[in-house]
Amino acid sequence: MNFGLLKDPIFVVFLVSNCCTSIAFYIPIFCIPQHLEEMGMKSAGSTILLIYGIVNTLGRIIVGYISDKPFVNRLWVFNFSLVICGIGSAGVVACNQFSEFAICLSVYGITISAYVTLRSVILCDLFGLKRLESAFGLLLLFEGIATFVGHPIAGLLHNKYGSYNPAFWFAGAMIAFSGLILFALPQLQKYIEKRQLRCGVDHIENVIAT
Repeated sequence: MNFGLLKDPIFVVFLVSNCCTSIAFYIPIFCIPQHLEEMGMKSAGSTILLIYGIVNTLGRIIVGYISDKPFVNRLWVFNFSLVICGIGSAGVVACNQFSEFAICLSVYGITISAYVTLRSVILCDLFGLKRLESAFGLLLLFEGIATFVGHPIAGLLHNKYGSYNPAFWFAGAMIAFSGLILFALPQLQKYIEKRQLRCGVDHIENVIAT
């Protein structure tokens, strides 16, 4: 385990993004049956979860196939998917009919599949195959911790406001934020590369001067 990755700004940004997603990942899935029950659609919960499972499975295949194309920017697919996923989660609060809930959970299911499918691939793109094991191991470590945070927060929000709507808002905001901050990675990479290049030039000039 290479803990030196925690000093890498690019890895830290990617880690924060994935932890935000992990906090909110299971909230829509576990809260939707209770939310439907409170809205008088108790029997619809299992059907909604079935639709989510089918769409999510298909989404993993589709996202993986598309992202494997050489002309596709996998990071952008990942980022946009998370932003749309956050919108789909938050959109649950505006739903009143079964069809509307099915659409929102389908959007959530197909876009969150990018988070599951592309994490390791993007880590390999960012840090190379040699550091993939350490990077993915550290990522899973912190994601596991973050996963435990989401459910208590959703429960507290429900107890305080008497509704699951704030929990869906919270989940949507966290997931959308996790995608938005990753749009800064290309610029951060360029800045670090320029800085390293400049440090190398300064070092050479100092050696020549001495």
